[in-house]
Amino acid sequence: MTQEQKILAVVGLLPVLADLLEDVELFRNSKKYANLFLNEVRRVDNIIIADAELEAQSQQVNIQRAFIQWLKTEFVAE
Repeated sequence: MTQEQKILAVVGLLPVLADLLEDVELFRNSKKYANLFLNEVRRVDNIIIADAELEAQSQQVNIQRAFIQWLKTEFVAE
């Protein structure tokens, strides 16, 4: 994997993970640190994707969709 591909994978997956974490009910310090993490993920995502080419931005969306689909397939509610 190239460095660009690694970065694209990270900025593709982290926002999805942040969205999932945002939906989890947390309390006290856990909530505080989760919010710090969420803010940092969004900040880094904005910095990296803002400078990315249109194709990289499209690839990020495709990675996110594929990851979400994988999660839905693997974590079927029973």
